[in-house]
Amino acid sequence: MVQETRINLSKSFFGDAPATLISSGKLTCTLFTYPSGVQAVKAENEHGYVIVLPYHGQQVWDLSFGGRSLKMQNLFSQPRDTTVLEDCYGAYMMHCGALRMGCPAPEDTHPLHGELPLAPYQKASVIVGENERGRFIGITGEYQYIRAFADTYCARPTVRLYENSTLIDIEMEIENLSHYPMELMYMCHINIMPAANGRIIQSHRWNTEDMKVRLSIPAFVKPSTEYLALLDSLKDKPGELKLLKGGAEYDPEIVFFNYHVRSDEAGFTHYLQLHEDGTADYVSYKPSELKRNVRWILLNKNQKVIGLALPATAEPEGYTAEKRKGNVEILGPKESKTFHVITGYLDRNAASEVSAKIDKLMK
Repeated sequence: MVQETRINLSKSFFGDAPATLISSGKLTCTLFTYPSGVQAVKAENEHGYVIVLPYHGQQVWDLSFGGRSLKMQNLFSQPRDTTVLEDCYGAYMMHCGALRMGCPAPEDTHPLHGELPLAPYQKASVIVGENERGRFIGITGEYQYIRAFADTYCARPTVRLYENSTLIDIEMEIENLSHYPMELMYMCHINIMPAANGRIIQSHRWNTEDMKVRLSIPAFVKPSTEYLALLDSLKDKPGELKLLKGGAEYDPEIVFFNYHVRSDEAGFTHYLQLHEDGTADYVSYKPSELKRNVRWILLNKNQKVIGLALPATAEPEGYTAEKRKGNVEILGPKESKTFHVITGYLDRNAASEVSAKIDKLMK
């Protein structure tokens, strides 16, 4: 049986000094404001914490387990009060979409990854509850997109942190509020810190049938001769990036489109970045809900990130290209769709168990 208590938040609850909202057993929820003026909710258990920005895209700004932050190395020491993604690109997880998603091509008019990454949420809440998985703290909210003579929808994300867990559950519900159909594009963009000599363990094959390196070059990428040669090599040998060698640079970014993803008996697929100490970063989702899978790697002196498995409804080449591919979904009048993703940290034992599960899927 599911039991929940909801506390509706107000921006007036957030001061400069951290204030405890809830402390229950091994779970604690704290509200605070960054010096930049951005409000934040920190949910903690005995293993670590998650920080969510309730009014700024409901981004997971940071996730920390195993004594380390799991998020990408970036240029932003704190979130900034902006709706322009390029001016605040440093979160562990951001929701992308929902009408448009991806890198806009010259013929596109949408911003990078659409309106959701830093959407100004009108409502935010903290949930305390218990379900079949145990006791949890959740952060949720509502963002209503509305434009005269156009689309209107409501985005309702939720992040849950359970007792005695090093993972977070992420959900996103998109509801079409219109009496007419709307186009839908969505990606759960998880930005993980690459491990030196990290090994990728995945639920699809390391071959050219299951992995296609992106050969189109976004407008913001300035390719060198060496970069083009690397793309040409990865086109035929994607397995060259099974191991992220310490000290290696991949700049500009490397993007793979991944196919024929395998799922377990519960419908979830599994991805690991295995560290040298045997611990791992982890991403899991349902391919039946999110039919596309993207890997993104960028390693330079300013930014280090691996999108181990970015589950999505479409690939990230912008609206026009994805429409041409048939990757833009349709939500019917008053219809809603919910996506489920699990991500976080695994200790050595848990990483070994998941690795064995992936091995079984791949046989």
